[in-house]
Amino acid sequence: MPVTEKSLLTAELRLDVQEFYARYAECLDGGRLQQWPEFFVDSCTYRVTTRRNLRLGPDEHLVSLSTRSTLRDRIVAIGQSEDYEPHTQRHTISNFRVQAASDEELRVQANFQILRTFPEKRTELFVSGCYDDRIAIAGSRLHFREKLCVLDSDVPPDALIYPI
Repeated sequence: MPVTEKSLLTAELRLDVQEFYARYAECLDGGRLQQWPEFFVDSCTYRVTTRRNLRLGPDEHLVSLSTRSTLRDRIVAIGQSEDYEPHTQRHTISNFRVQAASDEELRVQANFQILRTFPEKRTELFVSGCYDDRIAIAGSRLHFREKLCVLDSDVPPDALIYPI
């Protein structure tokens, strides 16, 4: 699926990809976690790993979910978690790069940073890294087929409860 036809990578498609990621960040930052699975196709993959673990192999992921149903289950578990401490988070997603494209799918890489702010505390950098995603194209709709979140640090944060 190499990027060979420039007609596939129109300015409109690039803007659609940026808008898709902006809506994704807005959903998570706005605390609308119940809507998070709707960004994925039914048979999807969501993984979080570190650069080191990525080199070690597929069994070394910090989080690995394989269907939209398991994403929904994760959101239910978050709601039942006793470890919750109220806070806000802010995703910054940048440097979008369409690595490959076909009529049905895009491979997109982008950088991310997530800031967290707890009441009466300073804002802190929670995590940073890059996305390596496969995005399904269905008409004018985009959905993640595979979402791989690769953390920059080999030392993951204490809690990876919320989606990245």
